[in-house]
Amino acid sequence: MNERIIAVTGKGVLNVTPDIIRLTVTLSGLFNNYNEAYERISCNTKTMSGIAHNLGLDPKLSKTVRMDIEKKYEPQYDNQHNYVGEKFLGYELAQVLKIEIPVGSSFLGQLIRDIGRNLKDAEIELGYAVKDPHPSQLKMLEMAVLDAKEKASIMAEAAGCVLGEVKSIDASEEEVHFYTKSNNILAKEAVCLGDGGLDVEPNDFNASESVTVKWTLKDRM
Repeated sequence: MNERIIAVTGKGVLNVTPDIIRLTVTLSGLFNNYNEAYERISCNTKTMSGIAHNLGLDPKLSKTVRMDIEKKYEPQYDNQHNYVGEKFLGYELAQVLKIEIPVGSSFLGQLIRDIGRNLKDAEIELGYAVKDPHPSQLKMLEMAVLDAKEKASIMAEAAGCVLGEVKSIDASEEEVHFYTKSNNILAKEAVCLGDGGLDVEPNDFNASESVTVKWTLKDRM
């Protein structure tokens, strides 16, 4: 006799309160040679560490999360708009640095202004995140399994059955992001920004996990 299986997906939704402010600083530039671009990476990194140090923060709070140097070309066309090749423009740098500080930090405005003054081509993304998302992830998984069990029990009862043993539990492979974006600020805007122009009280946001559980079905006794 073939086993009767019921598979139900449960969802765990949690209201999460951000506890850190994350500044993601994107820097770019075009240079004549590779060494110039590489030296700029080092200079940018030292500048960000110096900004943190001047505010009494640990310079190691500033971390480079991405750095790419690639040759940049421009397509060339003749007078009849036929493609004739590419012109080498230089080495394009893309560097992303990240610094995280506690929510409610009084020096947020000064930090953003200092970045704008010292890194003229910076684009700053201001967002809010959770420093340690692991407890929330575990809670959502628990909630998702309980949700699946409740749904499966109701469905089994409606079909004149009861749940048997658990055959498998599979969590969603989709990554859960405990992050919400707030503002994008250019360097020239950052220089003029005052503390009152910042949203320093982030709203809670919802995060969720999905879990699919399979049970055998048994006849009701």
